[in-house]
Amino acid sequence: MLLNNKDRQILEHILKYCDEVELALSEYGNDKEKFLNNPVFRNACAMPIMQIGELAKRLSLELCQSTPTIPWKAIKGMRDLFAHDYRSMNKDMIWMTAVKNIPELKANINERILFNH
Repeated sequence: MLLNNKDRQILEHILKYCDEVELALSEYGNDKEKFLNNPVFRNACAMPIMQIGELAKRLSLELCQSTPTIPWKAIKGMRDLFAHDYRSMNKDMIWMTAVKNIPELKANINERILFNH
């Protein structure tokens, strides 16, 4: 699949937000206890994750269908959870997303999409 310019720009923005999550983890020492007890740290991770979900909604159907290893539906759903029911967000889920899923998403975008087209 040929990557269109709009999708490429969106993916580049998603990568910038992945970098923000990684920076927050680095700045705060990648410490789960600090994360659980520090709302500034949590927000520094949660807001870029929410933005990633918002951007994912703008990707073309063709791109999403051509990359089934990336859980686009779950990414979009997390954004909706953050935006509409922030109080019920599970801190452990945000932590896992920040430390596990964001690096995986970044690698998938870089390896499978941006540098294969």
